[in-house]
Amino acid sequence: MAEQPTPSNQTPLTIDDRARQHGRLGLAPSWQRIPWWGVIILIFGVLVGYSMLTNARYLDAIAFIFDLPWDRRPLASQQLDGGLEWRLQPVRPLEPGDYTLYPQFQDDRGDTIERGPEIRVRVPRATLAIDGPAITTWGDDLITLETSIPTFAGAAPAAQSVVLVDDFSDRPLRIISTMLLSNGVFLTFRVTVMSFAGALVLGLIVGLMRMAPTSPDLTEGLRLRLLVGVGLWGLLLLFLPSWRQLPAAAISLMVVEAMAFLIPAMPYTLSTLYVELIRGVPMLVIVLYMGFAITPALRDASTSWGLGIIDLRGLPAATIALAFGYGAYLAEVYRAGIESIPRGQMEAARSIGMTYFQAMRHVILPQAIRVVLPPLGNDFIALLKDTSLISVVALPEILQQGRLWISRNFRAFEGYNSVAMLYLIMTLLLSLLVRALERRTAIER
Repeated sequence: MAEQPTPSNQTPLTIDDRARQHGRLGLAPSWQRIPWWGVIILIFGVLVGYSMLTNARYLDAIAFIFDLPWDRRPLASQQLDGGLEWRLQPVRPLEPGDYTLYPQFQDDRGDTIERGPEIRVRVPRATLAIDGPAITTWGDDLITLETSIPTFAGAAPAAQSVVLVDDFSDRPLRIISTMLLSNGVFLTFRVTVMSFAGALVLGLIVGLMRMAPTSPDLTEGLRLRLLVGVGLWGLLLLFLPSWRQLPAAAISLMVVEAMAFLIPAMPYTLSTLYVELIRGVPMLVIVLYMGFAITPALRDASTSWGLGIIDLRGLPAATIALAFGYGAYLAEVYRAGIESIPRGQMEAARSIGMTYFQAMRHVILPQAIRVVLPPLGNDFIALLKDTSLISVVALPEILQQGRLWISRNFRAFEGYNSVAMLYLIMTLLLSLLVRALERRTAIER
């Protein structure tokens, strides 16, 4: 009969073994790894969060930063100034569809004191924006409009202002679209996702260019490149007749041929110049330069060249600036990930007949992506925080919404606390996702 092991010679169970006994599939119980100071911070965070979420000023600031409500929006407003009647017309033409409208009366602080009756209207397709008689009958009957800018009128109570509200609380799809396109938190997420997607593509291209030879053989294929340069020079003169004069034609030919001669060295040179230049400039300067230097210059140039108005003000300029800035950092992440793959992988792929690009696509990059996923997640979190910089171009993201709320209520303490709390919650949640991603993609050694 086999001898039973004594407790003295048993191997002690690790945290992971105890986790498997509890059915956690090898994931260590999180509570057993939280240090004492982590417990104190957690308790303090719960108390602070509870205090903030039970304070009316904090709730108002958070609602403003989230751009609430999402189930209704104002169409027009009017100061009453003691008048007995109000008369409102939507600022923008109404899109075709059904609407539920009602007047909302407010005091001098902007708080609602009374809500008027509802009216249901329908705007048919191809309705023109023409003036029409004022609608004064309010009720449950559906009214088909003959204009997309109708006028509504009625009696006014003792109030300072009236707002015409479009209520769509019974339409989930419209609520979701309004929520996703709202300012504040969701604008921050939109800018973060779009900028990071652009930075991923730009960083990958620049990272691969950084892997090019630093000192290539410029004589290889030189004749073909020079002939192609002559062809490009001919096309240049064809589309720019003013350059056909002798001095301009000679200078342009020398420039084109010089570029054709240096083409093998350009990938590494241009990518290195981009990375070193952009990483040496603060992100705020890049955002300001894109918003107030590049955007106006591009708009003026497109107008003078007859290309129409290319206007990148607002969201496009901010997204391009952040993507362009973070592309330099992600390029170094990609380069480090590619260089971490042993050289034998490339040699083995080339030995079985793969070209350089096939080996890079099917062998090197799949392994490198697995290595660079955690740092890419950290850069996504850093980009989320750096979206606060786009407030300098007047985009209503989280920080700008908080500043607008402070300017209206003169409560800087609650406003900035709300902004900091929202950023902290988002970054902590993303940090947990990045850690989970690291565990799932970790390479066993």
